[in-house]
Amino acid sequence: FNALGQVALAAINFLAVPILVRRLGLEVFGVYIIMHAAASYLVLASMGAGSAVIKHVAAGQGARDRRAFSDTLRYAGWAYTVGTLAGGAALWVWAEPVARRAFHVPASLLPTAVFALRCVAASGLFAALAQCATSVMQGLQRFDGHTATVVFQNALIPLGGLALVSAGFGLRAVAGWYAAVTAATCVLAWALALRIMRPVWSSPEGEGLPASTFGIWAVTGWLGGLAWIVAYQFDKLFIARSMSLAALTFYAVPAGMLQRLQVIPGLISTVAVPMMSELQGPEARAGVQRMYFKSSRFVLWVCLPVIVALFALMPQFLSLWLGGHFSDATCWPARLLALAQICFLLNAGPNTVTFSRDHPWYAPVLAWSQAALSLVFWRLLIPRWGLMGVALGSLAALGLPTGVNVWLVNRRVLGVPLRRYAAEVLFPPFASALLMLAVLMPFHARADGWVSLVGLAAAGAAVFYGSTWLLLNEEDRALLRRFLRWEGRG
Repeated sequence: FNALGQVALAAINFLAVPILVRRLGLEVFGVYIIMHAAASYLVLASMGAGSAVIKHVAAGQGARDRRAFSDTLRYAGWAYTVGTLAGGAALWVWAEPVARRAFHVPASLLPTAVFALRCVAASGLFAALAQCATSVMQGLQRFDGHTATVVFQNALIPLGGLALVSAGFGLRAVAGWYAAVTAATCVLAWALALRIMRPVWSSPEGEGLPASTFGIWAVTGWLGGLAWIVAYQFDKLFIARSMSLAALTFYAVPAGMLQRLQVIPGLISTVAVPMMSELQGPEARAGVQRMYFKSSRFVLWVCLPVIVALFALMPQFLSLWLGGHFSDATCWPARLLALAQICFLLNAGPNTVTFSRDHPWYAPVLAWSQAALSLVFWRLLIPRWGLMGVALGSLAALGLPTGVNVWLVNRRVLGVPLRRYAAEVLFPPFASALLMLAVLMPFHARADGWVSLVGLAAAGAAVFYGSTWLLLNEEDRALLRRFLRWEGRG
């Protein structure tokens, strides 16, 4: 369900974004990007309640503790409601200074930017409550309801925006549509969540959950989320302040496309966190190791061929998708950002392990090291190299802490030698990726149309998966056969 939903969303955005850019223009689309960035900032007002809900709903379900489940919902309700109302009110009041001073929106676009930011502020509580409902569904491992909610929201927003601009409306109408869809998503999410939660109330009373325990997990999740915002959203702030809204559009569109790859490890983590949290007893460590290796390989098998294809075919892809001006402006920055996504993939498995196995501080420390390095590198590199400096700074900031994180989690948390990790997790997919790159690079200039580009990408994928199949162990082959036959967990 998760994978199919994300494929649908990727297809919708792939079709909608070029039209929105052409109809709105580079600078107005830059304001559209700022609107979505502000929405991601406002999520921080919930103080990390989403991650705590997933963790403790799953743990309460595994322990058959109805009281812990009820306590989790109560604490989350306070965090989401109070925090998001305060954050939304602040954004509403200070929308004009945020647009003018933080993002340097020009005077001609300032009224539109203020209206868009206030739409985000007005819909903030609905977005937060919807996240609470989807977090409950994730914790209960009901990924069908979670995916339905996510697809509903993230499909209707660009499709409605596309319809509005095609009918001659501007960004104000698109921002109003965003607020309306967010409110409708909240209603849908809770309708599904309440139905899914019914069996939980028949569980025994249990011991409950202390507010301090929920608070610790929420704060660690909030710190990690804040660091993610800095590392993956503050680049837009630097670009808008140092360059222009047009430069922001040139950079953010391919960057946003590449960041969609982060959804795949996110989906795996969504499944793996509650499963790992449920593992108890003397065999738990071996079970976590097995799930960690399998999920890490799966993430690399799914994402690496996409990254390799984009790296090799990036000039042709950007020209065909967005126009030659995008390729000229952002080809190599986009290639560097594609490499940076590999670091994100390598961190996904270790972060899932530490969060689910009661080591919540590992991920925030990693995230803040990446965020701090990003700020340093961007300040040093952007004045010299512009968009190339942004991408190079992001790659360096993500790459340097990755090796430390992988080593710490494998050795200290799981007791896995790095040699075993390299042999069982890294070697098969990266060997196939290098072979695929060697096949694509000599021919990438021949991709002068969509047919030839898709054909080359398909040929590269065939090389990747053909060689990967030969390197798979029998357990992973059995898992792949089950997946292709649409069989769930037994």
